[in-house]
Amino acid sequence: MKPYDPNTRQDQTQADIAQTATALATSEVVNRFGSANAEYIKGFTGVDNEVGVKLSKGLKGISTEGTGIKHRAGWAGEVASTSRDNAEAIISKSSERTIRSDDLKHYGIATDGKYREAVDRVRVDTKGNIVYEAQTKLEANGNRVANQVSHEDHKYSKYFGKKLELPSEQVDDARAYCRKRAAGLRKHAETAELEGKSELAEKFRERANKFDTLEREDIVDLGITTEQAVDYVKNPAGETFKDIGRTSHRAGVEGAKIGAVVGGSISLLTNLFSVALDKKQLGEAAQDLAIDTTKAAALGYGTAFVGAAIKGGLQQSGNQTLRTLSKTNAPAMVVDICLSLGDSIRRYVNDEISEAQLLHEVGEKGAGMLSSGMMAALGQVAIPIPFVGAAIGGMIGYTLSSMFYQVALEAAEGVERSRAYLARVQIIEAAARGRIAQEQAQLDAFTHRELPQLQQATHQLFSTAGIASSNPDTMAAAINQYAGLLGQQLQFQSMDEFDDFMDSDSPLTL
Repeated sequence: MKPYDPNTRQDQTQADIAQTATALATSEVVNRFGSANAEYIKGFTGVDNEVGVKLSKGLKGISTEGTGIKHRAGWAGEVASTSRDNAEAIISKSSERTIRSDDLKHYGIATDGKYREAVDRVRVDTKGNIVYEAQTKLEANGNRVANQVSHEDHKYSKYFGKKLELPSEQVDDARAYCRKRAAGLRKHAETAELEGKSELAEKFRERANKFDTLEREDIVDLGITTEQAVDYVKNPAGETFKDIGRTSHRAGVEGAKIGAVVGGSISLLTNLFSVALDKKQLGEAAQDLAIDTTKAAALGYGTAFVGAAIKGGLQQSGNQTLRTLSKTNAPAMVVDICLSLGDSIRRYVNDEISEAQLLHEVGEKGAGMLSSGMMAALGQVAIPIPFVGAAIGGMIGYTLSSMFYQVALEAAEGVERSRAYLARVQIIEAAARGRIAQEQAQLDAFTHRELPQLQQATHQLFSTAGIASSNPDTMAAAINQYAGLLGQQLQFQSMDEFDDFMDSDSPLTL
């Protein structure tokens, strides 16, 4: 076995800290894209476990229905496109959500018969107001559907004025058909006018206008082809996995960018420091910076990809504990934990460390990862800039927990050697715990006592500044009073004292 090298362990700890910071920096991306993935799972199962709602249709159930494949493909297209729309809304941070009209009542959104009859999907805002209505038609010929909607005597005429969602491959042809039909109807109207048939000419123009509206406004892309809708019926689980994979890949790309920034920044600082201490040449530092940035980008991709997939599954789990876990940094930490612990195991297998040293590292890293998650949440609150606060909080948490664990471990090892030392450690620990409680009580008392007074004094200072801006002595008195609350005594109390100082050789005290 190779002799244990403390410097190697220190380098590894520093690498783990940087790795943890990079992983935690992707938490926002993991949460956002993970919630998007949860929409695909909800569409597959037909159950929204997050809010406890059972939907009218899910891809899994649709695939086993006894109706024809085309009929089921129509349902599947509605469900799959709804999942995709909501996933994109979450990724783009939009508060609007798309709901199938059959599910409005399940979400407590009031609706009357016309919504269920005239539209298949709606989009609602945060207050439940319907801001978009659409009828989905996955039929063999989009041109025929457009023609039927424009005809006042056809049963599909009730869909006019709503969005008409067609499969992706039919949209361009249907719009071209509407343009052609509008132009032809207007020629018929001109001919009818020449023949003195004004009423017939008006009907031609009215229907031409409908075709214009369909072409320019109402015909929209469902975002799914007919072939894809059929695939959702034949293989709902496989297509859902594809959706999750595509979304997780997008998360990975975002994570790679963040990882490169965070990891590169950490590497830049450490390498510049090494160059300043003559531990590295500039060329070597530049090479290490490039390698570290590439590794951080790869870590960011892997963390965001895997984390987003895990987050989606946890968020739509039927287990409340797992759903709660999805709201933490656990999904973002999975890759980091595996890499960190995997390195310790690799070195043990290669006989570079002993069993005891392996247990030491696994315990230390386990404590570090747990504390990093908690400190990341606090860091994000303290520094509400996307990923920056979480990264800094995670670094602090990992560093502190590693220090505390190492100290505790050393104390425990000492205890095994000496029972007397155990008693001494216990006394020190009890005294430290009591001191911490005392300091906490003093801090709480100070906060409750001083902060309201300081806030009031601050308002008074600015109020005085506005009133006494033309009177330097009054202004100086107000500032000196405020400084006194902060425990400071300023050098000048009035303009006369300042003038005397300017005429003297006395030093300025800051």
